Amino acid sequence: MDEIVCPKCGRSDKLFLISTIQKIGTAVGGGVGSIAGYFGRGSGVCAGAVIGARIGSIVPGVGTVAGIAVGGLAGAFAGFFTGAAIGNYVGRYIDKNVIAQYRCGRCNATFNR
Repeated sequence: MDEIVCPKCGRSDKLFLISTIQKIGTAVGGGVGSIAGYFGRGSGVCAGAVIGARIGSIVPGVGTVAGIAVGGLAGAFAGFFTGAAIGNYVGRYIDKNVIAQYRCGRCNATFNR
């Protein structure tokens, strides 16, 4: 792989990838993942809500509702973290290989590879 150097100062030791798409991908992936994890149906996606409802049904009524809520939130958190991780990875790949915009920490220049 070619070494990336700043076109202004010629150094390569203080270069930082500008990660705009990575941040957007993390946010969008987390949002979509949390919605899918909370409202997902079938194929085991809403297993947290189902298991929570069964455990909560030990105390009829309130326990079932609380179990569904807790299980749904657990599904939403799991979906959020999974979606955020995938969005982060895809965004970083796009930032690094497609956009390839860097900032030099020495002279503060921004440039594309």
